[in-house]
Amino acid sequence: MEASWELKPYIEAMLMAADRPVTLDALAQSLDVTEQEIDAALQEFEADLLAADRGVQVRRRGRGIRLEMKPQYADRIGRLLPERKEKPLSAQALETLAIVALKQPVALGDINAVRGIESAGTVQTLRNRKLIAREARLGPRREKLWRTTQLFLEAFGLASLEELYQAGRMEEVFAPVYSAELEEELAKEEPLDAVEAPKDGEGKDLAEG
Repeated sequence: MEASWELKPYIEAMLMAADRPVTLDALAQSLDVTEQEIDAALQEFEADLLAADRGVQVRRRGRGIRLEMKPQYADRIGRLLPERKEKPLSAQALETLAIVALKQPVALGDINAVRGIESAGTVQTLRNRKLIAREARLGPRREKLWRTTQLFLEAFGLASLEELYQAGRMEEVFAPVYSAELEEELAKEEPLDAVEAPKDGEGKDLAEG
């Protein structure tokens, strides 16, 4: 059995090198130890990073684990690396994202119906920013369906979609655009109750997430 202090530097190096969340199982196999050993060492590593003199933290998303900067340093990093600083979402994009989050998987036609305007450009913007992706199925009218991504959860500090659906959380996340009127419009539109499997070659160009 490896001691936690021996595993922690390996965990740190692997999480820094990874460009996506990794699982406990993947870390354990890479280091030839058990998941229990990795989890114990990871918990110690997480505690170490909580210190005020550390600029990064461990984030757990489902079974995925990643290393990321602490939010309080985002502004300074944006000054150093302007290209890394995303422009805030417009009200139109945030409203569209709220509709996708609440009704997913949802078709463009249904998004248009709720918003009352054509939303294809806004949907594409959200896809480019990897906040939404195509569902691997088609709707009853063989329409493309859209869903939120893992990056969406991370961007809004959510552990899971279940957390988003807790009482009051949706209003908090989408506070700038969430209103009684939007809630009423969403309530009018029934969620999709049937989907069709895609034909060969369809649904394969999903965005990451």
